[in-house]
Amino acid sequence: MEEDDIIDILGYLTRSKAIWKNPALLNLVESASSPTNAQALVLKSTGKKKKGVAAYYYASAIRDFGKESLGALTAILNSPQGVEKLEELLTTTSPVTRRGK
Repeated sequence: MEEDDIIDILGYLTRSKAIWKNPALLNLVESASSPTNAQALVLKSTGKKKKGVAAYYYASAIRDFGKESLGALTAILNSPQGVEKLEELLTTTSPVTRRGK
């Protein structure tokens, strides 16, 4: 994975955190035809704008990186040692610099 990809996927995951721990919402997003459709489905299901926006970004990450890589990174972040594992992942791939996105 390239440095830019790491920065992008972390941005998507940061913006989608509101739905990570809800398997029903994650399944709903994964069944959506597009990020916009995912946002609409989750908004309709929950009535929460924040969760709808999170669904949009989660679906965008799936579209751009695939379910497998996104699922693996989300599992790392949700684990009890998530911060340490993320730091290890970042330091073993390449140095990451902040971009204005």
